[in-house]
Amino acid sequence: MSFRNTCWFLGIAVGGAISLAANSASAQITSDTTLPNNSIVTINGKTFNIDGGTTAGRNLFHSFQQFSVPTDNTASFNNAADIQNIFSRVTGESGSNIDGIIKANAPANLFLINPKGIIFGKNARLDVGGSFVGTTANAIQFGNQGFFSASAPNNPALLTVNPSALFFNQIAAASITNNSVADAGLNPSSSFTATGLRVPDGKSLLLVGGDINMDGGRLYAFGGRVELGGLASGGTVGLNGDGSNLSLSFPDGVERSDVFLSNGAQVRVTAGDGGSIAVKARNLEMTDGSYLYAGIERGLGSDNSKAGNIEVNAQGTLNLKDNSNISNSVQSGATGQAGDININTGSLTLSNGAELRTSTYGSGKAGNVNINARERIYFDRGFVFSTLQPRASGKSGDIIINTGSLALINGAELVATSYGQGDAGNVNIDARDTVSFDGRDSRGYPSGAFSNVESENAVGNGGDININTGSLYLSNGAVINSRTRGQGNAGSVNIKARETVSFDRSSSALSSVESTGVGNGGDIKITTGSLYLSNGAEVNARTRGQGNGGDINIKTGSLALTNGSELLATTSGRGNAGNVNIDARDTVSFDRSYARSSVLSMGVGKGGDIKITTGSLALMNGGELIATTYGRGDAGNVNINARDTVSFDGFDAVYSKTPSGAFSNVESEKAVGNGGVININTGSLYLRNGAVVNSRTRGQGNGGSVKINARDTVSFDRSNATSEVRSTGVGNGGDITITTKLLEVLNGARLSATTEANNNAAGNIDVEANSIRLDQGTISADTKAGQGNIELRSRDLILFRGSQITTNATGSNVIGGNINIDTDVLAAVEKSNISTDSADARGGRVIINTQGLFRSPDSTITARGANPQLNGIVQINTPDIDPSHGLVSLPVDVLDPSKQIAQGCSAFDQATASDFKVTGRGGLPPSPDEPLSSDAVWEDTRLGATTAQRLDSKTTATKPKSESDTVQIIPATGWVFNGKGEVTLVSHTPNATAENLAASSQSCHVR
Repeated sequence: MSFRNTCWFLGIAVGGAISLAANSASAQITSDTTLPNNSIVTINGKTFNIDGGTTAGRNLFHSFQQFSVPTDNTASFNNAADIQNIFSRVTGESGSNIDGIIKANAPANLFLINPKGIIFGKNARLDVGGSFVGTTANAIQFGNQGFFSASAPNNPALLTVNPSALFFNQIAAASITNNSVADAGLNPSSSFTATGLRVPDGKSLLLVGGDINMDGGRLYAFGGRVELGGLASGGTVGLNGDGSNLSLSFPDGVERSDVFLSNGAQVRVTAGDGGSIAVKARNLEMTDGSYLYAGIERGLGSDNSKAGNIEVNAQGTLNLKDNSNISNSVQSGATGQAGDININTGSLTLSNGAELRTSTYGSGKAGNVNINARERIYFDRGFVFSTLQPRASGKSGDIIINTGSLALINGAELVATSYGQGDAGNVNIDARDTVSFDGRDSRGYPSGAFSNVESENAVGNGGDININTGSLYLSNGAVINSRTRGQGNAGSVNIKARETVSFDRSSSALSSVESTGVGNGGDIKITTGSLYLSNGAEVNARTRGQGNGGDINIKTGSLALTNGSELLATTSGRGNAGNVNIDARDTVSFDRSYARSSVLSMGVGKGGDIKITTGSLALMNGGELIATTYGRGDAGNVNINARDTVSFDGFDAVYSKTPSGAFSNVESEKAVGNGGVININTGSLYLRNGAVVNSRTRGQGNGGSVKINARDTVSFDRSNATSEVRSTGVGNGGDITITTKLLEVLNGARLSATTEANNNAAGNIDVEANSIRLDQGTISADTKAGQGNIELRSRDLILFRGSQITTNATGSNVIGGNINIDTDVLAAVEKSNISTDSADARGGRVIINTQGLFRSPDSTITARGANPQLNGIVQINTPDIDPSHGLVSLPVDVLDPSKQIAQGCSAFDQATASDFKVTGRGGLPPSPDEPLSSDAVWEDTRLGATTAQRLDSKTTATKPKSESDTVQIIPATGWVFNGKGEVTLVSHTPNATAENLAASSQSCHVR
């Protein structure tokens, strides 16, 4: 409710109260003459004795011109013991001002009907034997028998049945105000003194207006029922019940009036069993520590006891603020089941410490909190709790929310928690449009949703947190948290958002087993159209105690993490870490952000896997996928399946200087365990600007392997793929395996398998590709204890500008690794080398199977040992080719510059025509006057012979081929790139040499 509306309602209430007080200041109790047997009022000191009236069956009817009870006075109805209901109507023009005692003999219910309004002052008190109904209705209906009307007085002689409804025919019914704080006796457990209007335990107290105003006033019906509400226009309110158990039913489609509780106003129905509260209003506002309180009273109850519910139905708004609360609890030392809190409203607001709470402090199950808000729910440092308290046993209840939108700010919380012996409840949120949690309060407590086993002495499982919405937003440290600190499993976090989930500014979703916990962590599952984590946000499934961590499962269209955000599945206790599973239809990106699955330094257990399935994956500015072990246990695997591309680019230039990449490591020298495998399956993989794929071990265990399968391209540009055993490591390095069409290692990039530790073998490198290009690139395997082999299989392998394929053995008496190359074409130019060396023993073997090997003089193929006698083997196999043509030494200057000027035939007179010179032999003709030349850079004599035959066939008759006409098969001595980027072998005349390859004929070619 807005401030303006609140002021208007309060103004009406206060104005009505002043007018009512003025009209009844001199009035007390006087009867009218509208009954067959009129009421008789006699005054005895401060007591108004009320006799007479008309009896119909077990109903007694009284009618008054005025009915008010001054301070310290008593209105006493002297009814017979067989009377069940006393109906007292006020037909005059004055409201009733009650500041004394209203008394009736047991067991009768008392109805006070005054359409002009009712005020209960601070000293007002009830002393009745049954239930009490105070109403400003115009009449009471008795089924089909008729009405007992205060506006149109009638004869009630035939009204013998129980009342069935309250009838309002006014446009705006008068209000009822309760300010009573009079002494009403001890509560059922004798733990406190009730102060206010009280009916006998188990009975009903109903106030039906007009507006209901309680300014510090209190109502008590221990084990019974209190109901507040009214209509703002004409209509009928049903009156239900038999005997003393009365309740109301309000019509649909009729506007209701408002209910206000302020200045610590209270409604309480706690007892050993039963006790319910209902508020039916247009708007309900509770301020200044006011509360509605039901449940099992302290020290009372039994295993079969069950408290009643608190029902709030507000058509417009429900607003609780300033530490006001609605509570339904099993109190300390009590036994039984608490009732539920059920709220139906248009909008719900809780602010400044206001609470909805169902708790168990004794033995028994806490109730549920059910909230249905048609439009929105807004908590500003407001709270909903369902808790099992310390030393209590039972179960906390569920928190169930259905709304259009939910917003929690400034430390507002939804909490289902167990501190005792029993399970925590669930938190279920269903919001049609949005859910947003934002910020912390002044003490640092975050806004969020929690389902926890919160104490180390607690025994029980945590509940689940389930959120179903259009979009979910967490920001500024807000939290969704399911954890266990005691003995029991943590609950799961399940988020389903039709459009977007966003975690921003250190907000998080957490499922954890804390250091004192014994149990497994719950899973975190997020299903959404788009998921964003930014500015230090995290999704974290961890175990710090004894138990396995939960998994993180993400299914989305696109996932983006930026600026230090993380997906974490870790163990630092005794248990396995969970997995991180990402299924993103379109894209996944990590920009200076991370996905980690780790066994931390004190952890004993296995690391979880990181699995990503997507269209495209991009890691940039230090974005990382990390599966590591620092403790005792194997690291997990990193599995990437990207339909289109995987791109790792750059490093974190702002903070950690760490590179973008994928890692599976045994990271600490004290760690014991094996590294995991990095598996990448994609269309194309690109690593640029210092990015890394890295598998290493620093501790006791083998390094993991790197396996890359790319349908089209794998490109390393100023980036590395490495398998390492560091100096502190005790274990063998992992292998690097790459399968693709095109592998590029460019601009200082490296594929390397190395070991720095003695007695530890390096991993192997295995590449199968259509084409392999190294341009200032390196493929190396360095070992101190064997292995470290390189195997390359391709159609063509080209090394440019100082590129290297090397294996090196530096350990004591360690043979160099082997290099096996199986390719159609191998070219090594511009100081590019292939070598397998050993510093202390025999060199390894270089075995090359190829159809053509092209090498510039400054490029080498070696297998060096510790001394010449220990040199290894270089074996070059060129099957079915004359060995004299199998190895061609290319000149340092590939082409003779002096022979690059076009020498084509001129078609014009040189005196009148200009010249156009072009170097090279492909694409353009040597001179603009000539037709296009052949596409071949290396001239093929077979092509010439075939062309000549085609030309001859146009001018001469076909003649039988002679043996001399047969095209001679000549070994390939050159190579060119065709239009697909593939290498094609070409040949020259039989006496061609490397030196004259560039000096091919400059004669005119005719096509």
